[in-house]
Amino acid sequence: MAIPTGRADHPLFDPKQRIKLGIFGTNVSNGCSISTAESSFRPTWEQNLDLALQAEALGFDLLVPVGRWKGFGGETDFNGDCLEVYAWAAALAARTEQIHIFATSHVPTVHPIFAAKQAATIDRISNGRFGINVVCGWFTPEMEMFGAQQLPHDERYVRATEWIQVCKRLWQ
Repeated sequence: MAIPTGRADHPLFDPKQRIKLGIFGTNVSNGCSISTAESSFRPTWEQNLDLALQAEALGFDLLVPVGRWKGFGGETDFNGDCLEVYAWAAALAARTEQIHIFATSHVPTVHPIFAAKQAATIDRISNGRFGINVVCGWFTPEMEMFGAQQLPHDERYVRATEWIQVCKRLWQ
């Protein structure tokens, strides 16, 4: 993979450091744990900023949020409380200096023109430390919230390829 122009000095693209360490899911309630156990963690701005700054100070490479629009209901309403991923990324980009920040973007829920514009803006705020975790959408009730039909598995990846191509054309 070629190193993008202007990013050779970013640790995420350092070929000598092949393993990257990141933190996933701080933007959602329960993180990635479906549990009724008591926890002091809530996906607040204050806790997310504190975790991001601690991760950066410890030398972590990236932060990746869960792209969630709807909780799973039930006793825990797993991931029912969440911070939207592009706004989350922009806010953290403005408050950090080294760590690479991603937004998780479901292809059926975010138009590629809007995603490309958001990404370009956050990339400028972060001085080149932004990335998109592109996912194809799997939780049918979320897709239905946007009036999107859940496509068969392979068709979702065809659509994602087209979505990425549109974003890349807009960035050029």
